[in-house]
Amino acid sequence: MKKYFRFLILAPCLMAVLCEEEAIVCGFSDPEPYTLTVENISETYTLGETLWLNAQTSSMLFDECDETEELVLVTDATEFRGGFFLLKLNNELTGLNAEFIDDFEVEYSLGEPFLIPSCLESVSSLPVLAEDNLTYNYSLGIVINTPGDYCIVNTFDLNFDISLENNAEVFDAYNTLDDKIKFDVCGDIYTRNGTEGHYFFSVQ
Repeated sequence: MKKYFRFLILAPCLMAVLCEEEAIVCGFSDPEPYTLTVENISETYTLGETLWLNAQTSSMLFDECDETEELVLVTDATEFRGGFFLLKLNNELTGLNAEFIDDFEVEYSLGEPFLIPSCLESVSSLPVLAEDNLTYNYSLGIVINTPGDYCIVNTFDLNFDISLENNAEVFDAYNTLDDKIKFDVCGDIYTRNGTEGHYFFSVQ
């Protein structure tokens, strides 16, 4: 009887410990993917010419611990950091058809670089909240100094405006891996499917 009585006394304490270990961690939902538009769409850019990109996403997120399930304005810009991979197409690589380059420059007209503490070689941006509080935005220009065929593909949070031309035919000569773009990042192989949602161009 004493054993059962002792268990009844200790049971609430044990349950409290278990509940603390399984406590729900609150946070915001993932932002909507950025929509990127190209100001100066062209299949071919000249060496030293700037390719201008504008990115926009909603500033409203769900608070995952808010039972009302209403969207709320989030003023922490780091929740909306964005980015993309800039790749040079190359069909002479074993098992890959794109590679990173470092011979380019980035100029921000809105937002600023966001440094990621890893070896990911992406163009990463910290956006700016619009005056009407409805969107986060960043704008930047890219200047590539080496001739070749290139593509801009998403890291995880953007797509190009599908109503605009994306020069998909540039990829035809490199489409040797079953309609996939494959590239190496820090020893890991990344894949992007097809041409939709990406932007292709040549630099001469």
